[in-house]
Amino acid sequence: MGSVLLLLFWDAAKSKVLAYVVPIWEVTGTFGALWVVTGDFAFPTLLVPVAAIFGALLTVFLILFVARNASIVFAEFITKRKWLDEKKLYQLYSLSTLLLGVVVLVLMSALVSGKGVDLKAGTFSLVDWIYSPGSVPFVIGALLIGIGLAPVFYSLSPFSKLVLPMTVVGILVSILSFYLYSPSLISYWIVVPMLLTLAAAFLNLTHKANKIVSNKGVFIDLLSITIFSLQFLVYPSVLGRAVPFDSVTTTGPMASAFLTLTLIGTPLLVVMLAFYMTIVTRGKEVTGMKT
Repeated sequence: MGSVLLLLFWDAAKSKVLAYVVPIWEVTGTFGALWVVTGDFAFPTLLVPVAAIFGALLTVFLILFVARNASIVFAEFITKRKWLDEKKLYQLYSLSTLLLGVVVLVLMSALVSGKGVDLKAGTFSLVDWIYSPGSVPFVIGALLIGIGLAPVFYSLSPFSKLVLPMTVVGILVSILSFYLYSPSLISYWIVVPMLLTLAAAFLNLTHKANKIVSNKGVFIDLLSITIFSLQFLVYPSVLGRAVPFDSVTTTGPMASAFLTLTLIGTPLLVVMLAFYMTIVTRGKEVTGMKT
């Protein structure tokens, strides 16, 4: 969410955004690997076909991931020379991260709608996906919501006036994309993620409520609940209602292993989040003492 702010408003956003990005950029890759492993547990018959169908898209993802990691390493640890300075390196990191997000949104869009996917041939056509109604609005809507709520997460008061309008427009565009994919995706369930997203934007309007919603623990919990409430997009079926969801989920001993991994991984995630918050808080205290 902070990538666009670093790209367009470097001077105004760098201190707040980098304070949260720098301590955890390595950890996010680790959790990404954990997500892939748990995905193999949860959907053993789906992961390999998905990897084959979206092979080219995943290759682009990995290239961008390497560019993201390399740029932030250079920005943190290597002496800058001539034209290569901290700003350019962190903005390269931001651009790589933003494009990574776009790639993930394209993948999620295709999994929801099946647009661009040929199950018989086992291929994915980006051109067909682009020309399919709903695909581009899906990405634009998600990006607008992310950019709109970024000032809330990073406590960037100069951009607070942008939060509500961008979030509302993002929600409307997202709903439009769901409808263009299939009118059946528009049901009473859509009210839940819509209200949760609007709650974050509206709470930002008052100073007292802003302190609550901008708390990283509260914001991440709200974000997680919102994402889980979007399950109606992929359940009871995925890829444009072509593949029943229950037919690709794990059963038997693998289900027990998946549950065990979840029970162990969730507390570890909470502990890592607590460490993250502690590092950020102490970093702010040290910065305040220096100034």
